[in-house]
Amino acid sequence: MKRALRVALLMLLLLPVLAQAAADSPGNLAAQVNAQIVLRQVNNNVAMMADGLGAGFLPGDLPAACEPATRAAVASMSTALVRFMQETFNDPAYQRGFEQLLGSAWSAQQLQAFLDRSGDEELGVLNAEVMSAPGLQAAQDAHMARLTQAADSMMDADPGLQKALAEVNSAQQHCDAARMEPGAGT
Repeated sequence: MKRALRVALLMLLLLPVLAQAAADSPGNLAAQVNAQIVLRQVNNNVAMMADGLGAGFLPGDLPAACEPATRAAVASMSTALVRFMQETFNDPAYQRGFEQLLGSAWSAQQLQAFLDRSGDEELGVLNAEVMSAPGLQAAQDAHMARLTQAADSMMDADPGLQKALAEVNSAQQHCDAARMEPGAGT
């Protein structure tokens, strides 16, 4: 009985140490670097790209009567596009494999150093340093190439994105009709 009590007490004392050791494992650190640096940078880039694409859908000669609806439809489409691209890129199976690459490319100390710097340094600069290890950028590029090849069929199958694109088309048709009305001004 005393032995079981001693073992239980020892385990209670060791739990924080074991938990910290698990938290600092290369696999866990690689997952944190991926989430806090690499994926944040990818997701930021996706959002900026979608905003740029959305702006391209706004013609310069929008009639005042249809401008609010068109802007709202384009904003909705940009949001749907960001969601679609992020969900597509953030495929869990790919991310687990990428985290293994991170864990083998960098030591636990290096991964921890990246995490320590993640709040103080520009994300793009830090991400470039993380991705500079051999094989990481190539893996990400290959993943992007696979996604690009399958993008049309995946976009056609995404109901949220299709709804948003239909709203943009409807708003554009409304604007085209408003432009044709006699006396319509911009």
